[in-house]
Amino acid sequence: MPQPLTLEMADLMALAGDAQRLDNPPGQIPPGALTGERVSRQQGRGLNFDSLRRYQPGDDVRLIDWKATARLRSPWIRLYNEERERPVFLLVDQRLEMYFGTRLQMKSVAAGNIAGLLAWRSWHDGDRLGCAILGDDELALHPCRAPKRNLMPILTDVQRINAQLPAHYAQHPRQTVPLSDALQRIVRLLPSGSWLGIISDFHDLDARCDAVLAHLRRRCEITAYVTLDDLHRRLPPRGQLAAYYQDVSTTLNLTSQLSDRVQQSVTERLSQQQRRLQRLGVTVKNVVTGEAILPQLQQEDVHAGKRI
Repeated sequence: MPQPLTLEMADLMALAGDAQRLDNPPGQIPPGALTGERVSRQQGRGLNFDSLRRYQPGDDVRLIDWKATARLRSPWIRLYNEERERPVFLLVDQRLEMYFGTRLQMKSVAAGNIAGLLAWRSWHDGDRLGCAILGDDELALHPCRAPKRNLMPILTDVQRINAQLPAHYAQHPRQTVPLSDALQRIVRLLPSGSWLGIISDFHDLDARCDAVLAHLRRRCEITAYVTLDDLHRRLPPRGQLAAYYQDVSTTLNLTSQLSDRVQQSVTERLSQQQRRLQRLGVTVKNVVTGEAILPQLQQEDVHAGKRI
C-alpha cells in the first residue's frame, strides 16, 4: 500500500507491472502495432503522416489522399516522414508546495508515482529516458540514456528528494527553485523529437515559463500532468474548517456563500492554467490526488492538447 506522506522505493519498484497497462506517450507507435513486437528505431515511408500537398507529375499514385482529392477537387498526396525512437524526458516537481493533500496521498507522492509509472513505461518500451527532479534547493538532472542504465538512478533521486519534504515542512518558509529555472536548465538535455512530461501543480507558472515552453514545444511534444487536491469540490456548505501550515493554525467559519466562492475561485484558476498551457500546444492531464493514479492516466481527454 503506497505511503500517503512520502514515497517508498518498494512502492516505486512495484509500479513496473502497472506501467504495462499505460498507453505510450503521445505520438509514439505502441509496441506490437507493426509486424514485430516492438517498433524499430527507424522506420520507412508510410508510418508517420506529416502533411498534404498537391499532386505533381512523377508522384507515386499510391500516396494520393482520395478524401482530400474529392473535397478539394484536385489531386492531393499524403507526405510522410520516418518514425524514429522517441526519447522520454520527465520533469518531476518535489518542492514544498507539493507537500499537501487531504485524501489518500500528498501531491508530491502522486507526482512521484506518476513519474514512476512513466519511467517504467519507458523501460518496457526501450526508449531512452531522462529526468529532472525539482526540489526546494536542488535540481537533480539525468540526461537521456538507455532506460536500463537510467531507471534506478532516477527512481532513487525521486524517492530521496521526496523524503526531504517533511523536514522542509518543519522549517520556516524559504525561497525555492522556480519552475522557469528548471525548464531553462533542461533545454539542452532534450533531444529534438523527444516527449516531455512535466509533473507539477504549476503554482508558479509565469511568463518566463511560457517563453521556455513555447521554445521547447517547437522541438518536442509536451504533456503537463497537473496534480491537484479536490478539497474545493468537497467543502461542506457550513461548519468550521481548521487549517495548519508552517506553525500557523487558524479556523474558518464556513458558510454556503464562502464555500461557493472558494470552489469558484479554485475552479477558475485551474481553468485559466489549463487554457494557458493549451495555448502553448501543451497536452494537459489533471490528476486528482485523492483518486487512484493509474485509471486517471489511462483516461483519454478528447480536448487535450488542442489549441484554443
